[in-house]
Amino acid sequence: MIRSILSDRWQTVIPTEVRNALGLRPNQGLLYELHSEGVLLRPEGVSLMDLAGCLHVEGAPVSKEQARDRAHQHVADNYQTSSQDS
Repeated sequence: MIRSILSDRWQTVIPTEVRNALGLRPNQGLLYELHSEGVLLRPEGVSLMDLAGCLHVEGAPVSKEQARDRAHQHVADNYQTSSQDS
């Protein structure tokens, strides 16, 4: 069993074994689920902002307008292809 101590300011240190097992990071939110037999502690889900910069993109960045135009063209091209198959 893993143990920690609650301070007089209601704080505790999450033991290394628990941090590693849950993959916790500094400043990460934690969720507490109350159950009759105790509490379940789990990491808060990852937000989209946590994922910023994780994808490698080749080429120069494009504006929103350019991205929208490319998306519209992609849909139009796929619609024409699927219409011809019918």
